[in-house]
Amino acid sequence: MSKWDYQALAQLNEILANLYPLDSDARRIATKVGLRTAFITFESKAISTWFNILQYAKPQDKTDAIVDAALEEFPGDESLKRAKEGRPPPTIKGPEATNWNGPQASGLEKIIGQKSTLVPINYLQIGLTRSKSVVRVKREDGSSGSGFITEANVLITNNHVLPTKDSARGAVVQFNYQQTVDGLDAKIEEVGLLPETLRTSVADDWTAVTLEGDPVSRWGALALKRKALAVGDHVNIVQHPGGGPKQISLFSNVVVFAGNGRVQYLTDTLPGSSGSPVFDSAWDVVALHHSGGWLTEPNSASKSTYYRNEGISIDRILDGLSGSP
Repeated sequence: MSKWDYQALAQLNEILANLYPLDSDARRIATKVGLRTAFITFESKAISTWFNILQYAKPQDKTDAIVDAALEEFPGDESLKRAKEGRPPPTIKGPEATNWNGPQASGLEKIIGQKSTLVPINYLQIGLTRSKSVVRVKREDGSSGSGFITEANVLITNNHVLPTKDSARGAVVQFNYQQTVDGLDAKIEEVGLLPETLRTSVADDWTAVTLEGDPVSRWGALALKRKALAVGDHVNIVQHPGGGPKQISLFSNVVVFAGNGRVQYLTDTLPGSSGSPVFDSAWDVVALHHSGGWLTEPNSASKSTYYRNEGISIDRILDGLSGSP
């Protein structure tokens, strides 16, 4: 039996959509392995495009060639390495965003671009310092998400990343899973968890659990404090998209709704990894990224769809940690 059964293809689909969210990149890889792109439907969603590519590639025995082509460009990607062995890791997916909040699309142009994107040069240095506390959360089954470290060596991530003490028991967090300025793989530090300390909320999709040792002394911590957001504010997202090396979506994400414990923001990047910290323009944590989805604009005659990311407001998490109702 082929190693590329339905489940393996579905997992590979997620991996490739994370690595190659752009139509141009998907076409390039498909062409590189000898697929005739004229016979492939390229859609607005990367996940749909890669589904079409893989369905076309499998009967031609080109699936392995696609993995090989991707590995040439991402030689350190663990998900691709496992896919090459015929055992791609399962994906961690957050809940789909289902509610459109905030203004109609016709009002979005008034939000996007209404503030200058010029920032002082030390903005980058502050961001790099804060990013040291962002980690990859790797589960025992090989799947992974994102998270960040707060004071007292506490990891904050999503409930759907670490839902139970058992899931935390075999998990590790990885600091410094990223590339150096020379394009090389940085040295990773792995730290275990203390499962008995785990606290979680299914309703608000957060988990807090203490790490072993004192990694904060080496990697720093992100302070948690109450912050107010307004429509039109810019946010930054430091993340491990698709479980890959650390990346950043910088200042191009615009808040379109903030209220009821949720923050929704438009982004020109691939949806961020579950558990990523969402920073405001002062590099303070304002939300925990947990989901995204294509939403149809209400009352739109054209039925236009837009991708919205959604995070849990930091105020809601602080309420949960303190036991407030």
